[in-house]
Amino acid sequence: MKKKSENLQPFYPDKEEIKAAQLACCGRYCSACEAPAEYAWRKREVDMSLLLERAIRKELTEVERSVVTLHWYEEKSITEISKINGTSVTAVKKTLTRAQEKLERVLGYAVCYQQNILSESVIPVIVGRAKVISAARNSPGGTTGVRIARLRQSQCLTVEALGYATGIKPLRIQKIEDGAQPDCSELVALSRFFSVTTDFILKGETNEENKNIA
Repeated sequence: MKKKSENLQPFYPDKEEIKAAQLACCGRYCSACEAPAEYAWRKREVDMSLLLERAIRKELTEVERSVVTLHWYEEKSITEISKINGTSVTAVKKTLTRAQEKLERVLGYAVCYQQNILSESVIPVIVGRAKVISAARNSPGGTTGVRIARLRQSQCLTVEALGYATGIKPLRIQKIEDGAQPDCSELVALSRFFSVTTDFILKGETNEENKNIA
């Protein structure tokens, strides 16, 4: 059995994880797919963000959940949250800290298992990454470019990887994310890849079909 390391650097996916990722795709490796190892690595990050969201729903109090949602997803400042909730800035800070500690405690064992690491020092780092991915998936509003960028970030994809998968040049994707309007073919390619409607990309109109997982 492989000896677990105290190194804080997460392990690269092992052979079994790579094999499972390959089977989850199409059962074979071809130039049309990302490398199984890359998929396995990316899926780890996305899966942890989904676990984080579940922990927010199941483990936090209503007040804690409200503060986390406002701060992480709606990007409200501590001062703004205190006015919205009718509490002091100090109270909001304490609630946010308590929620963060609770989430790290709940997800701690999953982080150590997933990353094959014994040290608990890595937990805030991994949970922090999950928070960024979760925010990309759940933050409301924004322009067409911002929504496309969030969809990409919610799947831990680089601009290059998205370009390769959709047939759209990475430079063009970057321009779209920066404000250029996608043409019809680009819009269709992106909506098919992310399994969302074109209305969601263009207008932000949501429904259950627009809930994405890797």
